[in-house]
Amino acid sequence: MTGLDWMPIADLAENIRAKRVSPVEAVQACLDRIERLNGGLRAFISVYPEQALADARAAEAAVMAGDDLGPLHGVPLAVKDLFAVRGMERTCGSRLIDEGPGEADAESVAALRAAGGIIVGLANLHEFAFGPTGINPHSGTARNPWDRSKVCGGSSSGSGCAVAAGLVPGAMGTDTGGSVRIPASLCGIVGLKPTHLRVSQQGIYPLVGEFDTGGPMTRSVRDNALMMAALDPSGGFGGHRALPSLKGVRIGVPQALFDSGIDPDIARHCHAAIAVLESLGAETETPDLPFADDAVTAWTTITLGRVYALHGARAEAADCKLAPNVRERVLTGRGISAADIEEALAVRRAVQAQATELMQRFDALVLPTTPIPAVDAADGMGRLDGALVDGAGALGRLARLASFTGQPAVSVPCGLTSGGLPAGLQLIGDWNRDERLLEIAAGYEAASGWDGRRPPMADREA
Repeated sequence: MTGLDWMPIADLAENIRAKRVSPVEAVQACLDRIERLNGGLRAFISVYPEQALADARAAEAAVMAGDDLGPLHGVPLAVKDLFAVRGMERTCGSRLIDEGPGEADAESVAALRAAGGIIVGLANLHEFAFGPTGINPHSGTARNPWDRSKVCGGSSSGSGCAVAAGLVPGAMGTDTGGSVRIPASLCGIVGLKPTHLRVSQQGIYPLVGEFDTGGPMTRSVRDNALMMAALDPSGGFGGHRALPSLKGVRIGVPQALFDSGIDPDIARHCHAAIAVLESLGAETETPDLPFADDAVTAWTTITLGRVYALHGARAEAADCKLAPNVRERVLTGRGISAADIEEALAVRRAVQAQATELMQRFDALVLPTTPIPAVDAADGMGRLDGALVDGAGALGRLARLASFTGQPAVSVPCGLTSGGLPAGLQLIGDWNRDERLLEIAAGYEAASGWDGRRPPMADREA
């Protein structure tokens, strides 16, 4: 049997149902691994062993009593420190939040618990979820298990780190402009941004209401679907399967997004992944996306304007306690007016109409998740074609389109760069066809040969 700390959600839940594994054993295995490794990885801001073990004992009693068990019964999970969680103290990765222990769960956290999931702690993040690198001077920067000198990506950095390093088999992140998919890509795991509002926003500390979306992060597409079955019980995820053939599946490959500013190794792996999709029977075309640049520009206007309204007073304060990288980014929204935002929202509606027409031709669009691999944790800089690149500007460039339109998008691992860092393949689906998108992604995953790869530094204690 696979060690409990690396066992997939699907296998762990089945072993718990069959009474081969106790929920207490499963949770204790994760807690032991967190205690041993979190000091070097900084995946968690806070861990709650007593609460997790009490929940595990209750889960064990339910198994022994023959109760009806949910799809995540007894499975230990992490939640990004942006969600309200009963009995746990949310910080949003900042020194500016002092809420005390949560009195109630966010609706998505309550859904995970209702399905039997056990929350062990709150995962690290870029302060207030406003940054794609995950660099955080307050809580410490989560370190990439593939290379600890690199970031995990933001803003759901700790969730990506915890799953990739085997600290938990699944975690919740949030995605406003790539914050689930970026760390999934950089950490070599699966991250889904569901269709906007398919997962409740209630109880998630807000950033930009038009785009904020909670989403699951796991080591496989199957496990991702299991978490979605808990988050959206009527959404069809309970019947998830990997499509053995993609015959009749139509894939759009926006070639222009491959040809500019992409790390050669990432481009090579994504093209190889497209060849795998074609070998499974998928039909591919290379559509133009004339609205892509407008989408990113308008996303930026809306996001910076909304965030300045939310955090501008904090950023302008003489004794500002925001992280310098967050303060600088917040202040870029200073001159954005309500009229500017309304104009950008009109662009959003126009782009959504164009994307709706495009998706009548395709089951999914395929492109890289991030244009570059993980950047340095010390300064957030990476390299592209031999030149230094600012990770804060580069990492989210290809993720914002799906956030802007609200379409579901998933990142799945597709290879390692010559430097040994993961590359991610992004699939964007049609609105509210999240379950179909995961079936296509699982078909690719099964044929990709990635399954079972673990970061070489995952077990290093410091």
